[in-house]
Amino acid sequence: MTISGTDLGRRILVGSGAVGTVLRRGQDLGGEPVELLNLRRPEAVLALHEVYRKAGSQLLITNTFAANAHFLEESGTAALCREVNAQGVALARQAAEDACLVWASVGPLSLGLRHDDFSEAQLVAIYAEQCGALSGADALVLETFVDPREARAALSAATATGLPVIFQVGHTGRGKNRWTTLAALLAEAEAAGAAAVGANCQHPDDIVDVAAYLLSKTGLPVTASANAGNPSIERGLVRYEFSPGDFVDLAGRLADLGVAVIGGCCGTTPEHIRAIAPFLAGRAVGATAGIEVRKTAIEEAHPAHSASPNRIRELIRSDRFLVSVEIRADRNNSLDDLCKKAKAIAQAGADLFDVPDNPGATVGRDATVTAARLQELLQVPAICHKAVTQSNLLQIHSGLLGAWDLGLRGILALTGDPPSMGPLGALAQRVTDLKSSVELLRLIRKLRAGELINGDRIADPPDFCAGATIGWSAPAQIAWLKKKLAAGAEFVFSQPLFSAEAFRRLQDETAPLGTRFFPGLLPLTSRRNAEFFASGRIPGIRVPDEIVRAFGRYDSGEDQRKLGLELALRQAEAIAAEARGIYLIMPFGKSSHEDTAALVTHIRALEHL
Repeated sequence: MTISGTDLGRRILVGSGAVGTVLRRGQDLGGEPVELLNLRRPEAVLALHEVYRKAGSQLLITNTFAANAHFLEESGTAALCREVNAQGVALARQAAEDACLVWASVGPLSLGLRHDDFSEAQLVAIYAEQCGALSGADALVLETFVDPREARAALSAATATGLPVIFQVGHTGRGKNRWTTLAALLAEAEAAGAAAVGANCQHPDDIVDVAAYLLSKTGLPVTASANAGNPSIERGLVRYEFSPGDFVDLAGRLADLGVAVIGGCCGTTPEHIRAIAPFLAGRAVGATAGIEVRKTAIEEAHPAHSASPNRIRELIRSDRFLVSVEIRADRNNSLDDLCKKAKAIAQAGADLFDVPDNPGATVGRDATVTAARLQELLQVPAICHKAVTQSNLLQIHSGLLGAWDLGLRGILALTGDPPSMGPLGALAQRVTDLKSSVELLRLIRKLRAGELINGDRIADPPDFCAGATIGWSAPAQIAWLKKKLAAGAEFVFSQPLFSAEAFRRLQDETAPLGTRFFPGLLPLTSRRNAEFFASGRIPGIRVPDEIVRAFGRYDSGEDQRKLGLELALRQAEAIAAEARGIYLIMPFGKSSHEDTAALVTHIRALEHL
C-alpha cells in the first residue's frame, strides 16, 4: 500500500502502539539499542507487528526509531545501520500482509548541547544514511522532534528520498517557549513539503493541546500518538497510568478535534489499540474550524543578575600569582573537622579553595556543600568541581542553581570518572544526559543568560566563573581544551605534572590560548603512592618512571615522604618562576593538611625572591 489512494485526511486511521517499550520487556539487550532486535531476534519484532495488525492497527511503525549511525556508534554497531533499517521495514512489511501501511520511524539525534559539534551537512548525512535504507516503506515518519535545527536536517534527508514524510513533534515543555518552538517546527515541516504533521510521545492532556494548536495553524492532516500517561515504578516494574479504557476516551477527544491518525507511543500496548480500533472504525476526519487553543499559563521568571561582582572572576583576571588548593571532601572526616584542618592552609596564604566531586568514583561528602562551608567559615573563595557522569539533567540544573544560592561563584567543569572505577561500580550507573565537560560549560553559559537547556527562563541567573581541565601535552588534549574555551571556560587547571619539563611544555602550548593556566602539583608521599598513580588507574595522571625508581631507593616511609615533598618543592619553584598560578592538590597521609600549609607558605615566600 502507498499513501496515495488512502483516506489519510478523510477517514481516521488507527495507528500502531508503542514498539520500543513493548519489545524491551523480557529482553536482555545487554546495553544494545532495541532496534538491533531486527537482526538479533527478528521473530520477536515480527510477532509484535502481527499482534498490532490483528488488534486493528491500519499502519505499522517500524522498529527503527534510533537506528542511525550516531546512536548505533555508542554500541559499536554503526556499520549495521543500513541492515538494521532495511530489516526493520522488511519485518513490518511481512506482518502487514498488504492490510496495513508501513511507516518507517526516524527519531531525533537529541544532541542538545552537542549540536554545536556538528555542521548542518553532517546532520543531513546522518539522517540520509538512515532514510535511504528505509526506501521500502510507504512513508517516513519523523518522530519526537523538538529542535528546529535537527528537524530541518531530518526533513531535508527524508524528503530527498521521494517518500511521503509525516513529521511529529515531541514534548516541548509547558513554558512560554512551548508555542514558539511548536511554530518553528511546524514552519520547518511545511517548508519541506511534509504530507502530514502531528505529535507523539507526550502525556494525553498535552497531546490534546498540541494537536489543537497544529489543527488551528495548518491545513495538513494531523496525527497524534500519546503515551499511556506518566510512568511509575512499582516493585521494579514500570507501569503507566492510562488503561486501554482511558485511551478510548482520549481517542474520542482527538477525533472530535479532527485528528486524522490516532495511535499510541510509550507505554501503550496492543490492548490499547484493540480498545480504540472499533471505536474509530470508519469514522470520518472531523472539521477543524473554530478550534480554541488552550495555552497553559506559566508565570515567567524575570532574570536579574546580582549586582555584586564575582570575586573568583576578579582574582582570575588579576595579575596576582594565585594558589588554588584542592581540599578533598573526605567522608572519613566530619565537615567541621575538614574546615578546622583547612584553616592552617587559609592562613598560609591560599587564594582559592577547590573541592573535587567524587574523584576516582569514590563516595565523598557533597562537593557543593563542602565548598560553601569552607568559603563561609574561612573567607577563602571556593570553586566547586562539577562532574556530569553521575548526575542527570534535572540534578545538574538544580545543583548549579543551588551552588549559586549557597554563594559559590566558581565551577570547575568535568566529565568525571565513570562509576566502574570505584567501589560502587557494580551498583552505580553512568549517566549520559550530558556526555562531557564541554556540554556542561555550554549549559553554564545558557544559565548565565537566564535559560535552562530547553529555553525556559530562570530568575537570578548564576554568573559562574567556569573553568576546565587539561591532562598533558598532546595535540588531542589541546584541541579538546580549545573546545572547552570556546564553550565558555575562563581558566584551566591541569592534571598533576611531575617534572619541570612537563610543566614547561604544557605552559608553552596553552600560552597562545590566552587563558589563565594553573599547573597541577600533587606531592607524592610514598613508593606505593607513586606506583599507584604511575599505573594509569586515574585517567590523565602520568608519573615518570624515574620518579618511581627514586622512591624505590628508600625503605623508610618517612624518607619516602621527605623525598616526595622535596620533589614537590622543586616543581613548585619552577612553576612559581614562570607561571601565573598553581593548582595544589593535597598529598595523602595523616599530615596532609600540615604538609599542604607548609607548601603554600613556601610558595608565597618564592614570590619575594
